Amino acid sequence: MNQHARTALGTRPTVLSHHGAVSTTHYEHSDHRLKIVVRIEADLEAARIEVRGVVTGANLRALYIVARRTISLLHGNALTIDLTRARVTESALEQLHECARLSRLSTGVDSSQVPCHVQIMDPVLIHRVREHA
Repeated sequence: MNQHARTALGTRPTVLSHHGAVSTTHYEHSDHRLKIVVRIEADLEAARIEVRGVVTGANLRALYIVARRTISLLHGNALTIDLTRARVTESALEQLHECARLSRLSTGVDSSQVPCHVQIMDPVLIHRVREHA
């Protein structure tokens, strides 16, 4: 695959991550604010968290806190985290998939976990941040 993405930072190569999503490399840290919308079903059995922005290891805690608060409102424990309109770092995506695999949601504050059926809707774009030495 020899495609390139044109951005304000210039042209950079796109590649497929091991999750199969298109990935680009960012050469500088930018503003990683999350925009989160929580939709709870009327019967309080399930909820969907729609995420926009860039999800990184640094702001993943905020997503965990929102998810835990959402779960506390539900009678059921089905939660969908929709990342289709977000960019997510590989490490953050791996942590979220691990939560889904274990059916446990990290609290984001301490080492405790909350039982929860988590479904992750993968992003279209994996966000790669080049580490500075």
